[in-house]
Amino acid sequence: MPPLRDALPALLGRSIVFPTGASRFEALIAFAAPGGRGDRMASALDPANLLDPAALASAPLEEVVDVLRDARIDADPKVVRLLQRLAGWYASHREDLEFEPGPGEDRPSFPKEELAAINGVGRASADGIALHVFGQATYPLDRATYRILVRHGWIDVTADYDEAAQAVVAAADGEPVELATISLAFADVGRRFCKPSGPRCESCPLKSVLPEGGPIAVEG
Repeated sequence: MPPLRDALPALLGRSIVFPTGASRFEALIAFAAPGGRGDRMASALDPANLLDPAALASAPLEEVVDVLRDARIDADPKVVRLLQRLAGWYASHREDLEFEPGPGEDRPSFPKEELAAINGVGRASADGIALHVFGQATYPLDRATYRILVRHGWIDVTADYDEAAQAVVAAADGEPVELATISLAFADVGRRFCKPSGPRCESCPLKSVLPEGGPIAVEG
């Protein structure tokens, strides 16, 4: 069967630009907020001087909720608390997270384990933030990616999180831009073609790299 690397030409091609410096915090809020409301939330927090990690982390919950509701944004207190916890994490590592290396310099190690340990984050979300916001060479394994990898025979159905995610990282040679592009592309393929109820292979961009005999069965 064709290796995962053979699928990359059908997935790559999007223009991916990672945020830099202080803009990473706004990108973090935009990425972490559910329902595609992140950009609106960031825009609403900015005039209230809450688009600063330390300020958001220490603000009273009611103040943040009121600011968002004044902007006609549904402000679930649970979501606001999560954003505040993320802001606290960012504030405690701000210098390293916003560091831009010069020639011959390396970026500081990324505190992913601490991020994943935040209540409401978890491993896959931490990998998503690490990749899409901070350009780290990691992969956020979701159910769509798992289905695609199994159905194409690129991983065994018994593969754990590390094995499946590493298969994607290896295929992309650890290039963050390629990994971010694959992540977005797999999400689209999983939503439109490689559905939990069954694959729709005829019009899928990955049809040419299916194994002989068609997709391998997988639950979910």
